[in-house]
Amino acid sequence: MTISQNNKNGVKLMKTANENMTCTSKQLFVLLNDLKEGKLAGECRIDDTLANQKLKETLQQDQFDITANLLNRMDSPPSRVDFMPLHRLITEEEVDDVVHAVKDVLPTGQFTSGSYVGVFEAEIAAFLSKKHVMASSSGTDAMIVALKAAGVGQGDEVIMPANSFAATENAVLAAGGTPIFCDIDPVTFCMDPSEIEACVTLKTKCILPVHLYGKLPDMEAIAKIADKYGIPIIEDACQAIGVSDLGKNSLCSILSFNPYKNLGTCGKAGAIVTDDPSFASACMEYMYHGFELNQKNKKAADYGFNAKIDNLQAAIGLARMKYLSLNNLKRLYLADRYIAHLQQYEDRGLIKLPQMTDDHVWHLFTIKILNGNRDQVKDMMLKFHNVQTDIYYPILSHHQNTPLVKANYRHTSLPVTESVHKQMLQLPLYPGLTVEEQDKVMEALIDVVS
Repeated sequence: MTISQNNKNGVKLMKTANENMTCTSKQLFVLLNDLKEGKLAGECRIDDTLANQKLKETLQQDQFDITANLLNRMDSPPSRVDFMPLHRLITEEEVDDVVHAVKDVLPTGQFTSGSYVGVFEAEIAAFLSKKHVMASSSGTDAMIVALKAAGVGQGDEVIMPANSFAATENAVLAAGGTPIFCDIDPVTFCMDPSEIEACVTLKTKCILPVHLYGKLPDMEAIAKIADKYGIPIIEDACQAIGVSDLGKNSLCSILSFNPYKNLGTCGKAGAIVTDDPSFASACMEYMYHGFELNQKNKKAADYGFNAKIDNLQAAIGLARMKYLSLNNLKRLYLADRYIAHLQQYEDRGLIKLPQMTDDHVWHLFTIKILNGNRDQVKDMMLKFHNVQTDIYYPILSHHQNTPLVKANYRHTSLPVTESVHKQMLQLPLYPGLTVEEQDKVMEALIDVVS
């Protein structure tokens, strides 16, 4: 939908005051540094978007203390630390809000279509300062729809990284396209712009960078190559809601609201975000059976999908969206705390830490193991310290044991991706992680790699 001052449901959207913060990643980065330096939290001017509601309430507390007010504490040392415990990705307060949302929807009988869809889309648009948001049944469905709306069809090539969730390549294949795997930057873990041009052919239809682990790639450099060849960019931002400049250099961005993500519903959902009205219209047709907009059962396209978000999931998304900026600030602070406490071990050449930058929303915290075998480090941290870590994508796309890969990608060489992948290890990071649990993770890592 298109953003306006007030939507048809009467929901107030984003203020336009320049002095206020939208609280995307660049502003949260500045905010965290200000808070660490002792700036009074109550002085912070923050936009009245739904995503900022709980952050504003937290910062306005009397005698705000950054660690005490942002991070949870435990009365006793933890006996175990899980990597991403599902039951702790949603707080009791959020559960109460979700229950209220479900109770509001159930009596209406409007479980599929309904008024909450438009409100949810408007709030996402306001937070990201985008003109059009089409909420979908999943991030994967959103990706397929966007690729089809961008013209991807049989035999068309789409340039993308090989270290990503299978949904990225599956969407390309479902649209009829062919994935062309591009090597990555060893520091950011994202697509390396310097490797893209060698992947371009006459069949290239789209460039599909992945904002891996919540980190924005060098989109300006990618956009220069895309402009040179007249190729559209679709951003896989499923792990990156809240990153600044999302969609600035692309046709659209794809979001996921899977419960694992920084903003999750209580099921599967996603969205397409764009400023292009023609592209938005094409997406909406593909998203709902090929029907002409605002016409019942009248087709404008040969076919389409049943890919719109459910009204119930939209209501749940609205309930949880209030916590987005606060949770992203917590993720940022936890990442900053990891880096500060582990820096000396990077200096000793034992590990490699991710860089603390303002274009990251810290969906995952990924390090490289330089001293010893990554798999052994992972196993020993669990065996001797009861600390669970993860290799988030254990098999690269071009190393999968499938007929398609065997037939088409046996000779694909991605030296940086393959080298870095052997070193990658994800440490626990989610808003509910306690100080004591994080300390235990770091103690375990230091003991094993030292």
